[in-house]
Amino acid sequence: MEVITSKNNLKIKQLVKLKQKKYRNEFQSFLIEGYHLVDEALKHNLVVEIIENNKTAKYKNSTLVSREVIEYLSSTQNPQNIVAKCKFIKAKSKINKLLILNNLQDPGNIGTIFRIAKAFGFDSIAVENFDFYNEKVIRSSQGAFFDLNIFKINSTQEYLDYLKDQGFKIYATVLNQNAQKLKDVDFPTSKIAIILGNEGNGISKEIQELSDVCIYIPIEFESLNVASCAAIILNKIYNRE
Repeated sequence: MEVITSKNNLKIKQLVKLKQKKYRNEFQSFLIEGYHLVDEALKHNLVVEIIENNKTAKYKNSTLVSREVIEYLSSTQNPQNIVAKCKFIKAKSKINKLLILNNLQDPGNIGTIFRIAKAFGFDSIAVENFDFYNEKVIRSSQGAFFDLNIFKINSTQEYLDYLKDQGFKIYATVLNQNAQKLKDVDFPTSKIAIILGNEGNGISKEIQELSDVCIYIPIEFESLNVASCAAIILNKIYNRE
């Protein structure tokens, strides 16, 4: 089988475009790398094409390339010898336990929150103003990305109106000590939405006012990382049940 060794190969030039948001959106496709992520994507029938180093090929019908081409397609140093092109995930209409990421900007935080959501039984994540097909997000999620119902929203405020019509109870995480302490909150077992705010600015007053309950986590320090906040809240909900 032919081995692609040139970065100027037409297929490779098309694939490398998927490292950019505008081309991901145009082609409704994204790249992943590493055997674990490829295996997870295969389980969910999202893989369009697998690209492997010809010396370590594991899968049938892979596109075989040189190590140099793998490194060109990869976004990490010392990458594993596999990259895959995947199709965008289709959002599901059924939602039970939902996280809303309101203008979060750090891909590492977002990917970690995906892992936390999966670990503690949340099924869906709504993301405002961030490209969650970013390679750092997917890598940080360690495969949880493929098990969740993740979708974009244009406006958290408008989406909250929809959720209320659907019978959801909405909780906003805030730093205000006058909010309800987490230990005193009685969460429902279904139709629950937790809002996590921007790392620097938190959640706006308008969104807080639209929420049913504002939650505060008492700590002996100024603030927590947003992913740590998510872990504490979701752990409480999970273990309460």
